Amino acid sequence: MSEENKALVRRYYQQVMSDLGEIETLVAEDFVDHHFPPDTPPGPAGVRQFFQGFAQQVFSDMRIDIQRMLAEGDLVDCHFVLHARHTGQMAGIAPKGNPIVLPAISTFRIAGGKLAEAWEIFDSALLLAQMRGE
Repeated sequence: MSEENKALVRRYYQQVMSDLGEIETLVAEDFVDHHFPPDTPPGPAGVRQFFQGFAQQVFSDMRIDIQRMLAEGDLVDCHFVLHARHTGQMAGIAPKGNPIVLPAISTFRIAGGKLAEAWEIFDSALLLAQMRGE
């Protein structure tokens, strides 16, 4: 089961970095990602809103490089690095086209063969410094 769960997380990241056309096959209708803004709807609609709305308005050329995955029971930890370019205003910081290289860790809970819940940890100070070009 652990390898199947890790494969599900890999497919999720492939989808969110592309067209999100089959996201319904990967996330539950009540999926909640706890790092999305509070007004984000649950399920596939929320994933689309976050990645096609917010993320694409702020960053371009987004790519995720998965470094390692750890799985136990219904949980998968995914250590990855986000590569992107800052091309839209965020947090009062005007875009300068700066490259973003941001390590992060996501934890996913799987239920019924789909992603049910997610949490993410990243260094927000590092992100803001890179956006400012520091």
